[in-house]
This record gives sequence, C-alpha cells and structure tokens, in this order.
Amino acid sequence: MKIKFLFAILLINTFLTAQTQKPLFDYDYARFNYDEKTAFLEIYYSFAEYLLQPIQEEGNSFVKGYLTISIKDIKSDSLIISKDYKFRSLASDSLRNGKNKSLIGTLAFVLPFGDYLCKLTGGDESSTLQYEDQFAFHVSKANTPSFSLSDIQLASSIKQGAVDVNSVFYKNSYEVIPNPSTVYGEGLPVIFFYSELYDIDKEVKSELLKVDHLLLDVKNNPVLRKTKYVGRKNHSIVEAGALNISKIPGGTYTLAIILTDSIQNISLASSKKIFIYNPSIAQPVSQSFSDNDFIASEFASMGEEELNEVFELSKYLAKKVEIQQWGGIREIDGKRNFLFNFWKVRDQDPTTSLNEYKRDYFKRAEIANSQYSTFQKKGYKTDRGRVFLLYGEPSEIERFPNQIDSKPYEIWQYNSLEGGVQFVFADLTGFSDYLLLHSTLRGELRDDNWQRKVVSN
Repeated sequence: MKIKFLFAILLINTFLTAQTQKPLFDYDYARFNYDEKTAFLEIYYSFAEYLLQPIQEEGNSFVKGYLTISIKDIKSDSLIISKDYKFRSLASDSLRNGKNKSLIGTLAFVLPFGDYLCKLTGGDESSTLQYEDQFAFHVSKANTPSFSLSDIQLASSIKQGAVDVNSVFYKNSYEVIPNPSTVYGEGLPVIFFYSELYDIDKEVKSELLKVDHLLLDVKNNPVLRKTKYVGRKNHSIVEAGALNISKIPGGTYTLAIILTDSIQNISLASSKKIFIYNPSIAQPVSQSFSDNDFIASEFASMGEEELNEVFELSKYLAKKVEIQQWGGIREIDGKRNFLFNFWKVRDQDPTTSLNEYKRDYFKRAEIANSQYSTFQKKGYKTDRGRVFLLYGEPSEIERFPNQIDSKPYEIWQYNSLEGGVQFVFADLTGFSDYLLLHSTLRGELRDDNWQRKVVSN
C-alpha cells in the first residue's frame, strides 16, 4: 500500500473576530487523481491560536497542540492509517492584542480506491481542550468517457512564480495556502480556489473547452460568473482561479467549476459549499419579497421581537458565520429574509410543501419549554432543553432526585447516536436548572470525573 504523509504549520491572520462560536480547529479536504489504482487525499486544517494555552519555554511564549488522524477502510472495517502529529509554535502578538490568528497546516495521503471513514482529534497539549470530528469519503478514478475534474481546494491565497518550491503548500508551480474554514467576506474578500482538469485530450471534439467559474446562491441562481477557454493539447492542467465577493451579501453559497465540450454538449462540474460573511452588505430583501414561497411563510408577518426569539431558538443549528450575519442585520425585512433562507436550506425534503425538519424542531421547542423551564430561563435555553432540541427524545432517562449523598442529577441515554452516548445533568444550585456536566458524544462537554461535582457537601 502506497501512503504519503505531509505535515506543516503556518501562522496566518483570520478575519472573523467572534470567538465564542469558533471550534478549536476547522478542516476541509480535497481528492485528486494519482494513478490507475490510487488517489491523492489532502486534508487542510487550522487551529484557533487564541484557544491554545501559551506556555513559557526558553524565555519565550509558545503554544503547543496535537492532531490525531485515523482512516478506516469501511468495506474491510480495517484501520489503514493512524498517525499522531504535534506542533509547537511561537505565540504571536494576537494572544495579547486580541486579534485572531490561525495555525494552518496540511496532510496528504495516497490511498487505494475505496470507501473510507476519517476521524480527526485535535487538542491543546497545555490544557484539556480537545475537539473531534469525522467524515466519510470515496476515492476512485472518474468513470467518464472523456475529461474529469478533481475536487475544489479552497484557499486564502494562491501565488505563482517566485514561490518557495520546498513549501508543503507548493504544487504544480503554485503556492496554495488553504482556507479550511471555508469562510470568506469581510477581511478576506476574494475566494481563491485550486482544481485539476484531467484527460482533456481524450475523446474531446471542441478545440477549446469552456471553463465556467460560478458562485450560486441557495436557490442555485448564479450571482457571479467567469468564463474562459482552455486548449486540449495537454493531458491534464491546473485550474486556479479567484472570485471577488466583497459586494455579495452574506449567506451560504456554492462555488462550482463547470467544464464543457460544446460540440458534444458534454459538461462536468465540481462544487464546494462556502460561507460569506459581509455584515456591511444589505440582504436582497426586494428579491425575497417577490418570492411566493417567502410571502406564504410565517416569517413574512413576524414582528422584530418574535423574529429575535425565533433566531435565539434556532441558534443551536446555526454556523458561526450565520450567527455573525444575524448580528449585522439591522432592518426587520432583512431578519425575515434571513430566517426564511436559514430554514429553507435545512429542509431535508424540498420536494414536499412542508419543511418537516423545521416542524419537528419547533415541536421539540414547545416540549422543552413545558418540561425544562426554570424561574429565570425558558426551557429551550437550558442545557436539557438544548440537548432535547438537537437530539430529540432520549432512549432512556435515569433520574436521581433525592439522593442522600448527592445533588439531584439525571443521566440521559441515546442509543441511536454513535452507537450509544450519555448526557449527565445536575441541579447544582437547587433552582431546578440542570446543567450539563458530562457527555460521551463527540463535540459535547466531557468530564469523566463529573461525580465529584454532584457530591453533597
């Protein structure tokens, strides 16, 4: 088995200043052709430097972290890669002046064709802070009669010419600095992207192939388009591009590269979801109000206080960039439009007139308010309410309300999540506000010594 590893760290400025929603690290990945039996997988990651605890060594301040990656072959259920990486970086001034910077790196592997599950765990060596996530992916050679495309790699910058050929970010005469957050906008107004076009000399009739760079909104309407033509004298070529989105309203978009043989009327596309944060650019309210779906929705008639309440309730599902977007909206029509689009993109079955996912979420909110409200909080704002909203009814609840030697606590069991997970809540104050102390679900608060917090004094 041929496996290649690359590892590097680079410190770059990040442009989003809200820190409460940012996880310890972001990641993205892209797949590229390698040979007839293997493919090339690149994983891009960025650690939020301000979340790492600086330590003093050798008279300087450093941050130290680690990244563990495992890749399992799904078909054989065998672990083919398990690697631990550590990094140590001189702490930048951002830790003292409040500016955000990220430690950017990349990993690369050559993998046989197949289906895989990748798990990533990142942490701070100087504290207990840790974050985990996973994704499934497939690698194979494209089964097309002619040309094909790689995935799109999103980047914060792309340079060609006088670049460091020894840089881990160097490939095919370009230095491509990845943007694992997939967020652009204020502070990063240009979407840079890298892709590879394969077999463009194979079964192609057009002398020139048409290449479109498109930015599509949530309705798949193009908001930006660039078109160019490439010759087919080479077998494969690099397609590196840029789109200026400084005037584009914030939201979720799709970046697409479309390659077309006009004579045979054959087109192939590669796409990637991105997020734009432009708080100073007004939402296109007039366009939304002409949409019949929007006019018929409940958001079109809501007042500002109700809209704010709905977003607070919906915020558990929001991405960090969406929370920042909401904070920048001042007009009531913009808030109506935002919430309409927020829930429309989360409709899991758009072929039906009803957004069942939204309906079920708000039903759970009613239950949370009726069962978990306290004197000071609505039910959905409590820890139990949040967990109930996100994950639904537990498979089992163990309640310990009147233990002699402990404060009241509950253990919620979810058998359908990750093969079985637990949440532990406790009433530490005596006001029936049960706080989350521990969970075995990835991404949630974990404290294996939670029992010490519920022991009565």
